[in-house]
Amino acid sequence: MKDYYNTETAQNSNINPDILRKILEKGNDDSVSQFAALNSNCPSDALRMVLERGKDDFVSCDAVRHINCPEDALRMVLERGKDDWVSCYAVLNLKCPPDILRKILEKGNCDNVSQCAAQNSNCPLDAYIKWMQDTGKIGKEDPKKHIIEKIEDKIDEDLEKLKKMVNY
Repeated sequence: MKDYYNTETAQNSNINPDILRKILEKGNDDSVSQFAALNSNCPSDALRMVLERGKDDFVSCDAVRHINCPEDALRMVLERGKDDWVSCYAVLNLKCPPDILRKILEKGNCDNVSQCAAQNSNCPLDAYIKWMQDTGKIGKEDPKKHIIEKIEDKIDEDLEKLKKMVNY
């Protein structure tokens, strides 16, 4: 049976953060815990607690996506080195530190986590470009292709006539 009362409680934007913490301490992988992890009042220590469990579940995914998710918790998740949804959401979080994004891309993997790390606006540009080259997503630049050959000036008779007509 669905726990509608606690689901509504966990979604309440005016709820006391301690209640959300208590819901998450239960460790249930259910919709009540998900709503608690998504609630804007959810405290960072409760989100860290969820992530310390090391589960690949919806509650953990919601915890790493949360604006209050602490940077050290994101680091912890990503240092595990798993290619899972929790790690993907962690690298997409705008609080994800650039040095962690760099480390992920320097591995040269073409996995889901690396692809998500490359999408983060905090991703260092040089690490992103090198990863793109290492994984074959872009080739090395050929400097010869940027040389502009001089094209002989050809006179377009029709264009010249048109110019004279409009007094150009």
